[in-house]
Amino acid sequence: MLNHKRLRDSFGNAFKGLYRLLRDEQNARIHVVLTMFVFASAIVFQVNRLEAAILFIAVIMVFGMEIINTAIEELIDHLHPHRHETIARIKDGMAGAVFISAMIAAAVAFLVFYPHVLGLFSR
Repeated sequence: MLNHKRLRDSFGNAFKGLYRLLRDEQNARIHVVLTMFVFASAIVFQVNRLEAAILFIAVIMVFGMEIINTAIEELIDHLHPHRHETIARIKDGMAGAVFISAMIAAAVAFLVFYPHVLGLFSR
C-alpha cells in the first residue's frame, strides 16, 4: 500500500536538496540560467521531439553530476575538514567530471542548434 506521508516526506527532502543546491552552489545557478537559454532556444527554433529529448538528457546529465559533486564534497568536508592531498584529488576529479559533462552538453547543444541557426541565413 502507498504510504502518503513517506512519499510526501521523500518529495519534500528532494525539493529541499534542490533548494540548498541552488542557494549554495554558484555553478548550479549558472546551469539553471544556461538551461533556460537552451530551452528558450529550443522553443524559438522549434526543435523536434528527438532533439528536445537529447537536449533534456544533456541538461539533466550536467545537473546530476553537479548534485553528485556537491554531495561528495560536503561529505568529504564533514568527515575530513582538514586539507589533504588525496581529498584534493578527489574533489578535483569530481569537478573535472562536472566540467566534462558540461562540455558534452555544450557540444550536444551546438549539434542540435547549428542546423537551425544556418537555416536563418539560408532563407
